[in-house]
Amino acid sequence: MPLLPDEDLEAVVRLMPEAFTVLEFADRLAKVRPERWAELVERYGLYGSGTRYSALTYLGNRLGAYSRRKGRPLLLPTPRGWKPEESPFLRRATPEERKRFGSPWIVVYRRRPEG
Repeated sequence: MPLLPDEDLEAVVRLMPEAFTVLEFADRLAKVRPERWAELVERYGLYGSGTRYSALTYLGNRLGAYSRRKGRPLLLPTPRGWKPEESPFLRRATPEERKRFGSPWIVVYRRRPEG
């Protein structure tokens, strides 16, 4: 079983705006499922804590894999191997986001329209 079960992931996705980043997802997760967030940070650490794979990396991987799942996940599928300048799913990170996440690019996850 993953550290962030689908039920918890989906509960938080439902609370997110139409488009959001992994940082916004992590902030919301920390508010609504603080015990899950604490488990992730304890296991993987945060970016800048001497590890390349962090709790944010874990969440990004889970959201990406979930978005590409068969069926009707709550997220639109994020592409693999995209080119940043051509994708509505990727944008330049702000200086604040880059400090927290470490990358010059950040994925924008998009909720699937309901209906």
